[in-house]
Amino acid sequence: MMCWIKMKKMRRAIVFNIILILSLGIVSGQTPEERYKQAGELYSSGDYSGAAALYSKLYEEGYRSGDLFYNAGNAFFKMGDNASAILFYERAKLISPADEDIDYNLQIARSRITDRFEAVPQLFFVRWFDFLSLLASTNAWAVTALAMFILSLLFAVIFLTKARARGRLLSFWLALAAIVLSVVMVLLALRNNSLTNNNSKAVVTCSIVTGRSSPGEGGSELFVIHSGTTVTVEQELGEFLEVKLPDGNKGWIRGDCMEKI
Repeated sequence: MMCWIKMKKMRRAIVFNIILILSLGIVSGQTPEERYKQAGELYSSGDYSGAAALYSKLYEEGYRSGDLFYNAGNAFFKMGDNASAILFYERAKLISPADEDIDYNLQIARSRITDRFEAVPQLFFVRWFDFLSLLASTNAWAVTALAMFILSLLFAVIFLTKARARGRLLSFWLALAAIVLSVVMVLLALRNNSLTNNNSKAVVTCSIVTGRSSPGEGGSELFVIHSGTTVTVEQELGEFLEVKLPDGNKGWIRGDCMEKI
């Protein structure tokens, strides 16, 4: 009788494993669009952890969109994982900086973390330049810069070949304006690339992290921060990173306790 019960349990385990393998095969065979839609359905049904897992998997596979990051942030927020929610909201802001829903949800998530800092204000023109650079992609700014440069060459040719003084003066100023705009577009493209692909900001993912005066556990303790805090990575040495807090303080923490935006 005991052997029969064991055999029955073994058959159930085998059947369960077969179903699990088949399910994983079906998911892996889905297109990114299908998995994105499935994640939305899981979210709508209240399975926030399942939705967050699918959104995270799409991110790990290299898919990028403001909606993907925003929905992932919402899923993690519903789970109570404020650190991951802030991380994905921050990523969403890099793609859609003018989206009010993203900014609102980010502020709500930030209000639920432990740490509070009196942040050092950023210069207004730097803040606006960053905002402007994120309104279009790196490629879009680069193509626009190239178009402005070609336009400046055309106006320069007109300036050199125009016989009438009035027309020459207008073409000169238009050529100058086009070349200035071309330089600005190049700067915007470089800044966009820096913010989206080489962002130095990171979000703390461990519940409690101690900042020390030097890499390793031997340095003196400088501060204690908690999950969800956004920091700026200054430099890296082995497994440790020197970070700057929003209030300007610096210290070394473990790299495995944070994730880059």
